[in-house]
Parts: sequence; C-alpha cells; structure tokens
Amino acid sequence: MSPSLPLLRSLISRAAAPRPLHALSRPAAARTFASTSTAHADPPKVPVALISKIRSARPGTPLSLARSALIAANHDLDGALAWIADQAAESGAKKAEKLAGRAADQGLVAVAVLADGSGGVGVRAALVELRCETDFVARTDEFRELAEGIARSLAFFAEPSSPSSSAAAAAAAAAHQLVQLDPKAATLLDTPVVPPPHKAAALAAAAGSGDSSAPPSHETVHTSLASLVSRLGENIRLHRASSVALEPTMPADDPPASERSVYLASSYVHASKTPTAAAADGVQSGLLGGLLLSRLPASSAPSVDPAEVKGLLRALARQAVALPTTCIRGAGPAPSSTSSGAESGEPSTALYDQALITMAPSAKFEFEHGSSVGDVLSRWSEARGVDGSGLEVVELARWELGEEGEGEQAQA
Repeated sequence: MSPSLPLLRSLISRAAAPRPLHALSRPAAARTFASTSTAHADPPKVPVALISKIRSARPGTPLSLARSALIAANHDLDGALAWIADQAAESGAKKAEKLAGRAADQGLVAVAVLADGSGGVGVRAALVELRCETDFVARTDEFRELAEGIARSLAFFAEPSSPSSSAAAAAAAAAHQLVQLDPKAATLLDTPVVPPPHKAAALAAAAGSGDSSAPPSHETVHTSLASLVSRLGENIRLHRASSVALEPTMPADDPPASERSVYLASSYVHASKTPTAAAADGVQSGLLGGLLLSRLPASSAPSVDPAEVKGLLRALARQAVALPTTCIRGAGPAPSSTSSGAESGEPSTALYDQALITMAPSAKFEFEHGSSVGDVLSRWSEARGVDGSGLEVVELARWELGEEGEGEQAQA
C-alpha cells in the first residue's frame, strides 16, 4: 500500500526547511574542547655543582639518581649520599639474595698493614678474602678497591689489646692477636669503609671541606658489598677476615724494660694487583698473601737499625708466602743449618725449618748459604746483641685464594 500524497508532501517540506542558527553553530558534543589549559608543575631545580659533587663522591652515579637524591635530601650533600647508599643497599640486598646460591670461586686476597709497630705506633693490620664468580669481575678496579677497602677498614677499626702485666702474659697474648673474624657478623658488616688516602682527599674536596679529613661516605662493608653486587650482577661475598691491633708499649704502665716487648708486623703479596701509587698506604691485594707478627725485646729495640729489622722481617714474610708454610716451628728440635727438609726432598712447612731463600748474605750480615730461617734469626740476634730470646716470629697467616680452610693462623 503506497503512502498518501499529503504524508509525502509533509516529509518533503520538513527536509527542505532551514535549520536554526544555534543548531548550525554547535557541532557534536564529542568535538567540543575545554577552553582552559592544564598547568604542569616544573620539576625542582638542582644546582649542577651539587650533582657534580655527588658523582665525584660516588663515581658512576646516574644523573637522574643524583638529582633525585638531592631533592629528597633538600640539597644536603651528606643526606643525598646517605639516601643513595640506602637505595643501593636495598637494591643490592635483593639481588644478592637471588645470587647467593651461585658458586663464587674467583676473587682476591687483600692484606693491610696500616701500622707495623715501628716508631712506637703499635700494630694495626688485617687480611681478607673477597670472592666473586668470574675472573673478569675479580680483575676490575671496583672489585680490587673494595677488597682493599675492607682490609683497610678492619685494620683501622680493630679493637686494640690492653698491655699485659708480665712478659709471659704478653707472649701468650701476642700468640693469639691475629683474630679470626666472622664475615657474617653484624659488627663486621656495619664497619664503615675507610677510603684510600687519595680518594679521601677527593671526597673532602667534593664536600667542600677545607681540611684533609674525609667526609662521611655513609658506606659500610654491608652497603658496599650490596652496591657492588647491584652494579656487577655477580655473587660477591666476604669469605674470611682476620685483624690484629696492638697498642704501643707504655713504660709507665708496663713491666720493667727488660720484660717489655715491641711487636712488629710484616706482609707480602705475591703478584700484587695493586698499582704502586695506591699501595703507598700499606694495602695490597693478589691471589696469595701473608702477614707475620714478630717480637723484639724492648730493651734491644733502640740499639738495632729499624730499616734492617724491616728488611729482615719482609724477607721472612716473602719466605712464608713463597713456600707452603703452615706453622712457625716444627715439632722436633731445631734443624742444623743445612738440613731444612733436604732429607725428604720437600721444603718443610714450618717457617723456622725452611732454608732461607728470600735473603742473601751481605757484608753487613754474613751467614751460610742454605741456613734455616731459625738459624739465621738466632745468628742475627746474637750479632746485634738482642737480649732474651732475640727477634722471633710469634704468629703468621698465609692465605691463598680458593682455600677451603677457615684461615686459621699459625702460631709459635
């Protein structure tokens, strides 16, 4: 049925009718836009000089992290460094937990002797073994500097022993002064990391201080390990550590001069990885290192040449490292000057029984080639008029990377 004619006319007229002006001027609602713009706050401005100081104090810090730290600390440099250390520790701790099960057989042995006992300054020394997964990481400056920094710090913060009231007590105490430390103990992990002298000066300059002391770096052994794990992505752990601290002899409090002793430390690192300039403060690292603690009667100390004593003790430290030395004296009587393990064909593992191979006779001090270490020390003490038992080694530690033992020290 077709539509009626009136209906068709009505539809045509509506289509042809003009649209109102307000309808023409208003497009669809989806095309309308707000007339006011949204205001975006500018990020806080951080002085470039402060960012530079952050990056000088912590090389490798990203610009964005340095800026965020300074904003969080309200432009306080020490606060910003602490904030970055906390962030690195948190990130590194999470990564270290994930990597803890991976084998870590590479690394370095670091030896630090900050005070060797000469000049009445006492003894402060330490050994550490820091391990990682690959030789590539072990050869990086970052890893070496951390191993040496931990050794330096443990020597610096080692608890000193009190002077003993008698020569016998002093001898017994000295034989156990190289203390084995628990590498997982909170007291060790919370130890602040002491930077090397050249970095301490740079940190002081970066902080704007006018003196030569280092500003707080906010780095501890724990945060330094976590930060290095975060950056290098390997399982890095402190395997073992030992330290020794002996105060200088004080005549006012100690026994008579005839009973007092001066303790001296000497060390040697085979194939040291430490640059010569960086080793100036007595800290070195390598794959094999040793530390010796020796005793000299205080009454004889003023009459001997300190340089000669240092040279002799350094030769003994090299001797202990060069041969597989496990103790100071053998169980039997002292050998003759030519025996020293020759009968078995293998050098003795007792230091005093070994033929001295790291020092040659000289016009100043003559001894027979092939003489044992014990015989050479006895002859030197007699030639120099050293009282009592003479110059003697009372403790030694010889650490090689990868040893399975716990690093027990050899004692007299």
